Amino acid sequence: MPVPDYGAAPLAKTFLLVRVLALFAMVCIVGLTANFVAEIVSTNVDPPREIVGTLTITCLAALYCLISIPFFYARANLGLFIMAGLDALLCLAFAIVAVILGRPLSFLNCMIVADGNAAANAQSASAFAQSLASASGANGSIMGLQNWAASTKVNCFETKAIWGLCIALCILFTCSSFILPTLWLKARRAGTPATKSVV
Repeated sequence: MPVPDYGAAPLAKTFLLVRVLALFAMVCIVGLTANFVAEIVSTNVDPPREIVGTLTITCLAALYCLISIPFFYARANLGLFIMAGLDALLCLAFAIVAVILGRPLSFLNCMIVADGNAAANAQSASAFAQSLASASGANGSIMGLQNWAASTKVNCFETKAIWGLCIALCILFTCSSFILPTLWLKARRAGTPATKSVV
């Protein structure tokens, strides 16, 4: 399928590349956070609010990105401004998520967290969550993000990966929020409807 060029074919292709990279990062974040939530909830402990918030925002952003690609292909000239505004809001949302995740994680050194094989890490994480739940004395108690990330080396690296991907999404949504109005301006100056360029 040819890419609409909007009078600036390299920028249009760059936008699609940014969208694909953002979707890839969001799929990774959804997979990691959903796995965390499933592991933590299986021990009758509520997952950290930061993880649940990250999962929620990422799911909504992924839905928006999937919907915005057909609008881009449909040559929605005015829609480019709307998408630019939504991308700027998502950039702000992921910046807030990155700051909230980064506060407890920035001081955590994954290299000094207990090391072991995958089975030992999983058993350690489960034992840690169960001991935390029994110590709190109630079902539905909330586990802190730093406690979860520091329980095993795998959890630590995966949580830091989520943090890094949120920072990458801030950069990607910033790029797309600048590219979209530029595409609108180029298409307007060209004075013709957006034509299709061969990929």
